[in-house]
Amino acid sequence: MTADSLARYIRSLDVGTLRTIVRYDGDDYEVDFKSAAIEAEYTDDEFEEVAKNFVLKGFDDGHEQPEFARFGHLDATVRWFQQVVVCQIPFDDWSGIFVSFDRESISDTGHLIDDILAFVDEEVHEEFESEDVADQFNQ
Repeated sequence: MTADSLARYIRSLDVGTLRTIVRYDGDDYEVDFKSAAIEAEYTDDEFEEVAKNFVLKGFDDGHEQPEFARFGHLDATVRWFQQVVVCQIPFDDWSGIFVSFDRESISDTGHLIDDILAFVDEEVHEEFESEDVADQFNQ
């Protein structure tokens, strides 16, 4: 998935005011999108602290959750804060993506999550499939 492809896709849906997109893999994370409002609201250090805390939360909500195995794997977690909605899409137990919106701007969260999941599923599977092929040739 290219760094800005999800941001472009979400903006094309016109489902809410996008605040941030952060991809994480273990302790590392990449900020794919940060709105001008976030730039004005947070210093770099403050934003980094918030991003790190969401990454840690992401580890709590991994893709596989044995205690709920009968439900299947976890597709998404949505956290409704007073002013912000944060969606987490885990790729596996140690990596995933966070997308945040201004809460008052979202009218249909279910539709939003379904659209994000469909996009991420298609993009991530393509990325994994191409890596698998490359790994086969390297053996």
